[in-house]
Amino acid sequence: MKDSELYAVAGMSSSSPAMFERRRRILTEASKLIGRGQVDGFSVRELCERAGVAPNTLYNAFGNKENVIALAISQYFEDFHRNVTFRHAPHSFDGVLEREFATIVRNLSIPAYVRAVAALYFSPSSPSNLRAALVSIAGRPYLPWLSELRASRQLEKNVDLGRVAVNLAALSYAHVQEWQAENLDDDAYVTTRMDAVLSYLGGVTKGDARKAVRALYMDLHGQRTMIDAQVASARELLKSSSSFRKN
Repeated sequence: MKDSELYAVAGMSSSSPAMFERRRRILTEASKLIGRGQVDGFSVRELCERAGVAPNTLYNAFGNKENVIALAISQYFEDFHRNVTFRHAPHSFDGVLEREFATIVRNLSIPAYVRAVAALYFSPSSPSNLRAALVSIAGRPYLPWLSELRASRQLEKNVDLGRVAVNLAALSYAHVQEWQAENLDDDAYVTTRMDAVLSYLGGVTKGDARKAVRALYMDLHGQRTMIDAQVASARELLKSSSSFRKN
């Protein structure tokens, strides 16, 4: 789900400054509760008390608690990407890697939040709009690059980019759960996540794109020169960004 679509749910693009601020407080407090692992444990009443608004404000703006959760999570991650000054274009492989490793390093700094988000993704009771938002967060960063590969005939036949986004999102959230359930250290989390991502990308790409993916895969299971450089670069990038400091 696009950021503009989510904001439209709340009517935030056309609200008065005072109303916009009240709705933003709702989202901010919801995000804090999610980060504490209280996704199922907090009520609309509790959320409204924390945000200092009446329950009707929430219902009129968002419709229900599930829409609040979807928008709060989407806003959190959209703000992260907006506040990081990436060096490489999103439609390049370097750009994909830069964003992927920035995400990994960020996840390592907010384990409770990403654990809660992963649990929401795999919950059978999560509504479709929430799942769509979570797929967009985790899978969408790859699409500009993959679209470029399609134009240059470096994707295998019959690759469905929408399906690719869903699959990459599922991998992302599955490895968050594995990381935390098995208490993996930072290096092991990087290895398990990138092993899955690169294996998948190697299956849908061809030509020079596949060669680049394979080279990184071999490095991951070899000297790790490129992998370690990507992690170090991501740490440096986030250290200088406002979004990293806020987390």
